Amino acid sequence: MSDTSMPSWVMVTGAAGGIGREIVRELLDAGHHVLATDREQPEFGDHGEARLRTCALDVTSEADINELMIEQESAGSISALVTAAGIQKTGASESYDINDWQRVISVNLTGTWLPIRAVLPSMLERGAGRIITISSEIGIAGAANYAAYAASKGGVIALTKSLAREYARRGLVINSVAPGPIEAGIFLGNLGHNPEWLEHHVPAGRFGAPRDVSSVVRFLLSGDADYFVGQVLSPNGGVVI
Repeated sequence: MSDTSMPSWVMVTGAAGGIGREIVRELLDAGHHVLATDREQPEFGDHGEARLRTCALDVTSEADINELMIEQESAGSISALVTAAGIQKTGASESYDINDWQRVISVNLTGTWLPIRAVLPSMLERGAGRIITISSEIGIAGAANYAAYAASKGGVIALTKSLAREYARRGLVINSVAPGPIEAGIFLGNLGHNPEWLEHHVPAGRFGAPRDVSSVVRFLLSGDADYFVGQVLSPNGGVVI
């Protein structure tokens, strides 16, 4: 049984990335206690207050995640989880390396499932909890040379919808955010500031900012989102309509 005198925390995976980092800042600004994790311990030099904990976490390691859950018990329960950890490796499917395929699926899909599974027991015990997966508009529409990434993020969307159906009546609110082209690490590494791509593919006429994603996460964690169940909110500038 959790100690109700201790604060509850929002756990964010992939917190060192552009989107994950902005999510952490947004949630701190909203007054949440945040447990920020990434493969290497993330640094938040300008947010050193007691409402932020950081740690290194391999989201593909069940042992690492279970160890973190035990350690976290002394600080307070995890009331919400945001799964923002993800990697991308593009390439033509006919020559795509099996090791790259397995790594993308492992981090993006299994690395979403394992943290969710770890927090479910305590959320179900309390009869309340929020889970927000970070998927992608590519997981909705697909993209040439992105088969592994699209498969992993499409899997995240299917996982989100399945869990929402499974646990909605038990007090859990589970949804997904599927960003489009956001000016953050993964996207910049592939398309970057490509005016031709922007002109032909983004009706909004601009690339998104991490804030366009973090504000949706903040909303989904609020009481205003209680009736959103298994939904995919996609800030994508019109790339997918």
